[in-house]
Amino acid sequence: MAWGLPKLPGYTFSDPTRGSHHLRSSMRFYHGYMMPDTLVRGPGGTDTDVDSNAFALADDSLNYDPSLTYGRVKQSAPPAVIPHWVHYNKRCLNFTAFFKQPVFDDPLENYRVRVVNIIYFLEDDTLTVIEPKIRNSGLWQGKLVKRGRIPKNDLGDPWHWKDLDIGKDICIYGKVFHTVSCDLYTREWLESQGIELSKEEELPEDAYTQKERWKMVKPPQKARTHDDPVRRFLEYDGKVLTFNVVWDDRDSAFGELAEYKLFYYLQDDTIAIKQLHDGRGGKDPFPMLLTKRKVPKKWKERPVDFPSILLETSDAEVTEYYSPRDLIVGQTLYILGRRFLIFDCDQFTRKYYKTMLNIEQPERIEVKTETKREIPKSLPPHIGIGTPEDTLQSCFGLIPKPPQKDIIKYNLNANKYLRYLCELDWIHPEDKDRQFVLKYSLADGTVKIGEIPRRNSGIREGTFLQSMRLQTPESDPNFPTYYTPDRFYIGAVIPVFKHRFRITGCDLFVYRYMSANPHKFPRDVIDNVRNYHVRQGNLREELEEATRDEIARETRAQLAKIGQSAVADPDSVQRCLTELNVVEGEAAPPRTPTPPTTTDQITYDDALRVARAGKLGNDEVIPLKGILKSGTATDEHQKVVCFTAPAPRDHDDAASLDARPRYDEAKDFCDRYKDPEAEQRAERRAKDICAYDIIPADRTEYGDDDVGRENSLPGYLGTYNVDCKQVPEYMRLNPDDYDKVKTMRQDVPEISPAAARRAHLPRVDLPDDCQQPDSKNPEDVTFGCHRVAPKFQDGCE
Repeated sequence: MAWGLPKLPGYTFSDPTRGSHHLRSSMRFYHGYMMPDTLVRGPGGTDTDVDSNAFALADDSLNYDPSLTYGRVKQSAPPAVIPHWVHYNKRCLNFTAFFKQPVFDDPLENYRVRVVNIIYFLEDDTLTVIEPKIRNSGLWQGKLVKRGRIPKNDLGDPWHWKDLDIGKDICIYGKVFHTVSCDLYTREWLESQGIELSKEEELPEDAYTQKERWKMVKPPQKARTHDDPVRRFLEYDGKVLTFNVVWDDRDSAFGELAEYKLFYYLQDDTIAIKQLHDGRGGKDPFPMLLTKRKVPKKWKERPVDFPSILLETSDAEVTEYYSPRDLIVGQTLYILGRRFLIFDCDQFTRKYYKTMLNIEQPERIEVKTETKREIPKSLPPHIGIGTPEDTLQSCFGLIPKPPQKDIIKYNLNANKYLRYLCELDWIHPEDKDRQFVLKYSLADGTVKIGEIPRRNSGIREGTFLQSMRLQTPESDPNFPTYYTPDRFYIGAVIPVFKHRFRITGCDLFVYRYMSANPHKFPRDVIDNVRNYHVRQGNLREELEEATRDEIARETRAQLAKIGQSAVADPDSVQRCLTELNVVEGEAAPPRTPTPPTTTDQITYDDALRVARAGKLGNDEVIPLKGILKSGTATDEHQKVVCFTAPAPRDHDDAASLDARPRYDEAKDFCDRYKDPEAEQRAERRAKDICAYDIIPADRTEYGDDDVGRENSLPGYLGTYNVDCKQVPEYMRLNPDDYDKVKTMRQDVPEISPAAARRAHLPRVDLPDDCQQPDSKNPEDVTFGCHRVAPKFQDGCE
């Protein structure tokens, strides 16, 4: 506004430089309290006329401060002025009230009581009405009256806190609210202002709310006796008393004497009754006549005040239930108005009554029942529609069902067919060379016949017989039997609707299927099909494999025969031992860990050195069935050697080895080479005298002269520093050791095929670089020859 211009219409102008026109608030907040702002600003934050320098006076305290000249005077602080709206900020008076909402066309309730809160704000004397929200009430709840100055009369006078009291009707916009109580702050504040409130009232309750509350209240329960159902379940689960009962209902129309099973469950004292169906009564097969429940003895007994409209009784109304003491054979039970006679019980029930209740159940009561005459069922013949199975299904129910199929058989044999080549058993010449393929489905047993096309035959080939189950000629038309694969073979004649087909061939799959399922086919049928394929040359691989197996068996038999010939005859050896007077224990004990290469015979010296080195008893000797002629001894081979007499150093002389006599089958073989002193040695052993000869001192060819002079012990064993009178423990034998060796030799299996293959190989001479055993050291039995691997005919080692 331009200064100096009068405030007349047309003399006021707006400031074009002003860009903000907002008005500054006259209130401000200080420490959370609303206070008036002493700084007054115009629109847009401009200075007002009263705050400008043009209106400043000479003694204006803002422009002239006397305290600057005369000093500041001590004055008391002005009192703090708190505005009304700041003092009563967020302070309200709360009254609890209700109003009745009418309900029309409802016989259960005429009105509904709705509780509200009347809140009066002391800050600005406004008032609001809020109804608390109730979950799932179905009513529109919340703020019913907006906050504001609500008029209380037609003159427009608003409601004031002086007009509020308990038990007073407050009319707000035509709706009357009746106050019943208030909170503690409201009571104390009104009493501080000199208003005495009335006595609080009770909130009324409508019929609907009361009814819903009673639905949630559980009726008082009758005190039960101490019974642990869990423990009872664990002890008596699965223990049931079983009784045979009959229900005599012959007094009523169409009644009968029916038999039932009564079960008493000990775990919860319930009773169930099962009806027994014989399949001839014509009744619906209901499984249970009475399901598990407690059965009262007097089912019609009820208290006088019992509401009969409920038609259900509880434990409070029933005086007594049936217990095991009431179930005795021969007694009659009245279960829900039906009369049951107990005529028998099972063995468990009798044992339970005897051991637990000390009650002996009576014997079974014979109940005479009428025996109905059995009427034989006659099945009707085939009506000609569908298959005979379809006609048979119509006899089992009013609504016939399709015959059941073997789904498992169908899934296992889906798309599996047995194909046979057939020819027509012709009468007319034009049918002479016609060939057909018969396909038998393993899935459903159907047969399909198709003709093989021929060039310029003049006959329309194709499907001769569609897939269908083919009846056998001897079957009954009403109850037919059908062809199965065991009736199809080479040369079989199959009649099909007055046509005769002769089977002349089949697939190789037919033979495979017969071989895999021999229990489904006769043996002659399998042989017939196999012979056909052999003639056709389809089983060449099988024949070659069978031939190879047969040759392998013959080869194994020959090798076994060679192995038997390579082993000494046990009977001959035994006879030799008997003739030579070889007593118990004259067998080589186990060899050293590195045994020498075996030859045709083992000398006595080598056997003795091995025995001294091994130091094992004869109980651990496991001999073979004879002596190997060649080959290297292994850990699992033990040698049983038959010798005649101690031969000194025969293993060093090759010529002496060749000069030894070979055993033959002559009867006097043992007599010719029998030691003349054998009988004397036997007598010495019997008298516990040294069985060996005392070697004279002049026989020094057993060893070097030096060795013979050093030996002070006499005899042959003295050359090895062994006293004949002091035989070591490992050389002493038990009386039954000789029998053990004979028994073990008979139980040893035949020689292995590898040793048999080595038996027929020629002997290989020792190489020149072999080291002969040291003659000075008789204990040295090892040879320094290189190992010569045997070569077989096929080039394999």
